[in-house]
Amino acid sequence: MNLDLWHLFYEVAIAKNISKASEKLHISQPAITKQIQNLENYLNCKLFVRSQKGMTLTSDGEMIFQDIKNGLNAFSLAEKKINDINSMIFGTIKLGVSTTLTKTYLMPFIRNFHKEHPQIIFEISTDPTSILKKELKQGKLDFIVAKFPPEVKDDFEYNAIGNMQDILIVNKDYKELVGKKLKLENLLNHPILLQKMPSSSREYIESFCNEHHFKMNRIMEIASSNLLIEFTKIGYGIGVVTKQYVEKELREKELFELNVTPKIPKRQFGIISLKNNYLSKGATEFLKLLMK
Repeated sequence: MNLDLWHLFYEVAIAKNISKASEKLHISQPAITKQIQNLENYLNCKLFVRSQKGMTLTSDGEMIFQDIKNGLNAFSLAEKKINDINSMIFGTIKLGVSTTLTKTYLMPFIRNFHKEHPQIIFEISTDPTSILKKELKQGKLDFIVAKFPPEVKDDFEYNAIGNMQDILIVNKDYKELVGKKLKLENLLNHPILLQKMPSSSREYIESFCNEHHFKMNRIMEIASSNLLIEFTKIGYGIGVVTKQYVEKELREKELFELNVTPKIPKRQFGIISLKNNYLSKGATEFLKLLMK
């Protein structure tokens, strides 16, 4: 049975008048009358009592009306929700991003977007990039904001939106190293603080060290960038961290950047997404904002 026919029946039952239903549906009155007759013939029962006052449901018609009205209302509600989402009245944007990148880069964009679209909710996952990529493939995320790997060997789409510089940092306990021109081998006897695997930052640093034949003998693994910075502050070792994450500490001379040759190359970060992936209107607009 054609859903449009049930919709026509519903509108006539609500209006109790073929003329009013005709105006709302933009269908001629004779066409509506014919369709109602077809439906009655198909169901083998009378649905309406016709009089000068209009159209009144029979007991059979009332029973059918009660059965279908919730379903048709559900279709209308779903259509309204889709229109609201497309109008960016509400919706959900599911992002994968590190905690530090959220704080140092993403937060101003989220703040400005939220002011414009307060009903749109951000769901943010902060797992390691390798896990976020799996969630992206499973459809749990719209896209990821992350540092790019040293080599792209997968089927994701990468769009750079900036660069980040990894540096080596120390606290004042390592003042004998601060301000000097150092080579990587000068650091062999010192503990090096690195993020625990899995970590794209850790992979990048190890790739750099291998390229320059530098073997780190005393690696201290730390769970996150934030913790790594805190351990460096108390003199636990030489931290390897993204410079943008510690600008405040460097400015206030709580931490110091070491002048090491060769320098760790700058690294791109940006949007990691699935190719040809469908995004909601809200996610698309937020992505455009980041890409600017």
